[in-house]
Amino acid sequence: MTRPHVRAARSSVAASLTRAIGLAALVGGLLALPACGGETPPPRSSASASAEAPRGARAPTGGTSTSLGDSALEPAAVDAAKAEDWPKAESLYRELARRQPRNAAAKRGLGVALLNQQKNEDAATALEASLRLSDDIDTRLDLAAAFAAQDRYPSALPHLRKAVAAKPREPLPAARLAGALVKVDKPDAAADVLSESKKSCPACARNDEWNRAADEVGRSCAARAQKQATSGDGAGARKFVDLAVSVRPDLPEAQLAMGQVARADGDNKKATEAYRKAVAGLPDAKSEPGATARLELATLLLTDGGGDEAAKLAEQVVAARGDDGAALDTLGRACDATRNVSCARRAYGKLVKLPGGAADKGAFEHAKLRMKALKGRPGRR
Repeated sequence: MTRPHVRAARSSVAASLTRAIGLAALVGGLLALPACGGETPPPRSSASASAEAPRGARAPTGGTSTSLGDSALEPAAVDAAKAEDWPKAESLYRELARRQPRNAAAKRGLGVALLNQQKNEDAATALEASLRLSDDIDTRLDLAAAFAAQDRYPSALPHLRKAVAAKPREPLPAARLAGALVKVDKPDAAADVLSESKKSCPACARNDEWNRAADEVGRSCAARAQKQATSGDGAGARKFVDLAVSVRPDLPEAQLAMGQVARADGDNKKATEAYRKAVAGLPDAKSEPGATARLELATLLLTDGGGDEAAKLAEQVVAARGDDGAALDTLGRACDATRNVSCARRAYGKLVKLPGGAADKGAFEHAKLRMKALKGRPGRR
């Protein structure tokens, strides 16, 4: 099955085309951008859209690519692209490129048609040939889409950077460059791209694709912050938390990372506030971020006498994830803190029955000791 990011890029090829010619739009993706038209414009691609067909008579509906005259060939190719008949568009643009080897738009149109048929390597070859004839920003974006469809993100980056430099007030080039930088594991550079784009691009905050890229970059920076915190690199963790928050201040994953870093720094008040925001934004207690936010907030609350709230948070995770060792351990400790013996006994009893390795060794040993201590006690005191 086609990978999601490739499917999105290809569907946005058609979306860009329909924006230019008024057809029903498909879903947009990572590398789709409307084009500015050229001397003999091709159809819009996943990174750019084609200009309208030349004014004048329409191409005949019948005939093959080789049977059409020069004056009818290009309009017929544009019509095929408008109809999203990509095999026909490929044939027509290929013949046009053969007859007019210096026609950059014909080669670009061929590349777009190939890209829409998942012939990504051939599409890149055609688009590179077009660029050698005419250095066009929208063709560079098409080429970046072809590279992205092959997971060749390093090859896409130079073209995306030129697109951002040429169109700093448009949200889509920045969004696509940021997305490509995340793919090559440079979330800090991606965050910088989006931060710079906000300064020169008033429309960015209202653009869906830019916002999707910002979410992706925020999550990537938050994940890096957590990784740095786990490795003991406090300065690195704080750097990536700041980047995540600068791009997406209300992103739950950013708040979760902020809570973890603040807790490591000993700022329990800031950590608690951040964890609460993370929990509110992560309603699914079964997901890893949702479970982590609840359990870490619960653990923090236990140090400040918040046993009842801690127990509720741990119960949410147990209910969602079943026999989760960390959740059962946290629930048992919260129930101990509130002197709810029956609750603690149930939590610890489930924990000690988990298969080996399903729970932390320290938590397992603690549960066994507590089960002995709680034996025979009344349910709640």
